[in-house]
Amino acid sequence: MNKLFILLLLSIIVISGCTSSTTPTGGATQTIDIVTTETTQDTTTSEPEPQTVEEPIDVPKEETKPKVKEKPKETVYSVNQDVTVDYLTYKVTKVETFTEMGTSMFKKETNGKFIKVYLSITNNAKETKQIFTPRFRIIDNQERKYDRLSDDMMYISDYLEFGKELQPGLTSSGAIVFELPKDSTDLKLIISGDWVSLTEVKISLTNIKDIGKDTTLKEKTDEIVDEAMEESEEMMEDLMNQCNAPFVCTSSCPEYMDVGQKDCPSGQLCCIQ
Repeated sequence: MNKLFILLLLSIIVISGCTSSTTPTGGATQTIDIVTTETTQDTTTSEPEPQTVEEPIDVPKEETKPKVKEKPKETVYSVNQDVTVDYLTYKVTKVETFTEMGTSMFKKETNGKFIKVYLSITNNAKETKQIFTPRFRIIDNQERKYDRLSDDMMYISDYLEFGKELQPGLTSSGAIVFELPKDSTDLKLIISGDWVSLTEVKISLTNIKDIGKDTTLKEKTDEIVDEAMEESEEMMEDLMNQCNAPFVCTSSCPEYMDVGQKDCPSGQLCCIQ
């Protein structure tokens, strides 16, 4: 009986606690409703959209060529233009070509062509300088280089003297001769500095005049011969005008023995002794 009573009492307590709760506040009873809010979660899951993966495209790389330094443009000077090489100033004044030079007795010929370059050279230094042959060469259209003829002074009269000493502030003029093949064109004169200098310039040889034969030596020789002949004639005339031994000046001269008055005093004749 006791067990039944206890069970009934517990049932009443449980039912009363689930339905209401009473709080004594100044004799009034307040009923609090407990509202239970259920939260519903959207469990619907959307399928992920398929992603497009772009494969990398191989782009050919541009070949990078090594940079080549441009060669500085070469300066080529002209005829009748002043060109300074170290302490000397050069000017090409005229250019000629021919196949024979010298005299009829002493001459030189070629089956190619001779090139004669006329130059003026001024010494700008403070001391005496020398002009050497290795300063001059000619280069042609085929990059062939030619030295000055070592014996040109034997066939022309106006040659540039080898090893000539040039005083400060003075100018010397003369010509140099080169021997080239007939197919050489686009000629340039190369002028170098002295033995320890690296300076080098080029002068374009234009307006080359073909004179056939250089006769400067012949003309010079003929001039020398003419002067010698003239001098000899004058000496002979002076000699013939003198009354020299075996002749004497006398006032009495055997018949047919005098040769005229010559330089005898007035009234006397030049007679053979």
